[in-house]
Amino acid sequence: MTAKLFSRLSVRLWLDAAMILLFVTSLAFRMTGRTAHEWIGLFLGILFCVHTAINLGWYRGIFKGKYSMRRILNTSTNLALMAAMTVLCVTGILNSRHIFGFSQYFDGENIRQIHSIAAYWGLVLIGVHTGLHWEMILSTLRSTFRKMLEGNAAVYALRGLAVLVAVYGVWSSFDRDMGSKLFLGFSFDFWNPGRPLALFFTNNMSIIGLYAVISHYAQIGVKHLSQGVCMKPLLCAFATLFLAMGEGI
Repeated sequence: MTAKLFSRLSVRLWLDAAMILLFVTSLAFRMTGRTAHEWIGLFLGILFCVHTAINLGWYRGIFKGKYSMRRILNTSTNLALMAAMTVLCVTGILNSRHIFGFSQYFDGENIRQIHSIAAYWGLVLIGVHTGLHWEMILSTLRSTFRKMLEGNAAVYALRGLAVLVAVYGVWSSFDRDMGSKLFLGFSFDFWNPGRPLALFFTNNMSIIGLYAVISHYAQIGVKHLSQGVCMKPLLCAFATLFLAMGEGI
């Protein structure tokens, strides 16, 4: 198992997991304070650059080959996430007070607003990106933890967990007022200090999970539709969803 844990693909997944953890931690600006927030953002930016360098082959092939609906979804998500992270890094540097000291030269409020909106769109896009790559992630986990993920019990347990995460993610989206944060509303974050800090992390992780579940099953639904399983998407939406749930995990 040790060799599998440190295979090339596994290392990439560990890198992605570290980025997600740092990303969610960076959202806890009110709890960590500005200095810690800047250092967390800096480490996240470094990992983002490493992630981009590892996946340069994907960028080189972006104009090669044919584009299926699945590839369009993946490419659009990757580029949108790349844009959000780039905006996040640039605005973070411009608004830096302790590490780079650029905040005195720029209009801080507007930059913070853009920074915040990019962060919460990043949260959503990370979930979509994860969901679109879930088959690869699950394949790696199965090869590493074969005994734990074999059998019908594990399959149904994962499906049940996906449903619970999605339901909790819907509640968390309202609790965190994601609509306002995403669509040019009041994007600056607030967290009642009387609430448990662990709840902040579980709420944000569940939002990632919600969009991961939606995008994963939507991708499977698109595949079924493209194969002619359902020729009338609106009339067969429920049938497609059941097909996706049957194949997805």
